[in-house]
Amino acid sequence: MTDAPETTRVLLPDDEDWLSLFMGMEEPLLMQLALNARAVQKGDEEVWELPPDLDGIGAHQAWGRLFGALPEPLRHTGTNIGRYEPNQERPAGRYALYAPDGRWEHTPLYPADVDPRDIAAVAAVLAHFRTALDGTDHTQLGDFLQQMADDWADPGREGNDRQMVEDFLRGLSVWQLPHQPDVDVLLEAVAGPGDETPERIVLTAPQEDAYQTFMRRVSAAVAGNSPHAYALHQFANS
Repeated sequence: MTDAPETTRVLLPDDEDWLSLFMGMEEPLLMQLALNARAVQKGDEEVWELPPDLDGIGAHQAWGRLFGALPEPLRHTGTNIGRYEPNQERPAGRYALYAPDGRWEHTPLYPADVDPRDIAAVAAVLAHFRTALDGTDHTQLGDFLQQMADDWADPGREGNDRQMVEDFLRGLSVWQLPHQPDVDVLLEAVAGPGDETPERIVLTAPQEDAYQTFMRRVSAAVAGNSPHAYALHQFANS
C-alpha cells in the first residue's frame, strides 16, 4: 500500500477461542496462497491455478498488519496458544477488568487502530473461498482448499474444507463487528488518556450493560452465528 493508512478504532477481546481462530487463518491458508503466488511470479510449473484476482500475497501481508495492530496482550495470548511451555512474562498493557461489584472478572477488552483496507483484503479472499466451495470457481481453488484441509487434518481423519473456511470466517468476524454504541461506551472505559491502561478497571453499571451487549456479539461471531456469518455457516453444515 502506498497511500497513507486510513485507520479506524476497533475493540478486541483477549479471548483464546477467537485468537486461536485468527492465528489459524495464516496457516494453512494465507501463507500457502502467498507461497503459490510467489511461485507463479517465478515461473514455476508446479503451482495451483487460482483466480487471477485472488491477491494471495496482498492478503497475507494484510493479515500480518492486522496481527501487528493487536495490542501486546493479545499478541502474547495469540502466540502462546497451544505452546508446551508458554511465555510467562506479563505483556505490557495487560490489565484486569471487573464487573461493578469489583469481584467478578471479565475478559479484558483492548482498543486497536487498524486500516479497514487490510480487513477488506482478507475478506476478499474469503469471498473466493465461498465461490470455490459452491463449485462455481472454475479454477483449482477448490482442490487447493481440500488439499490444505487434508494436510492439516488430525492423523487418521479426512480434512474438512468447509470447516476450515468457516473457521477462517469466524476469525475474521470479530474484526468486522459493526461499530455500535456499546463500543463507544467501552472505549471510554478501557482507553484512558494517551491510551494508558491501569492495571485494574471496574466497570460502572452502564458500562457493564455495554459489556454484556458487546460480548454477546463477540460470542455470536466466534460461534459462527453472527448475521454476516450465517450464510456460510448454513452452507458448511448442509
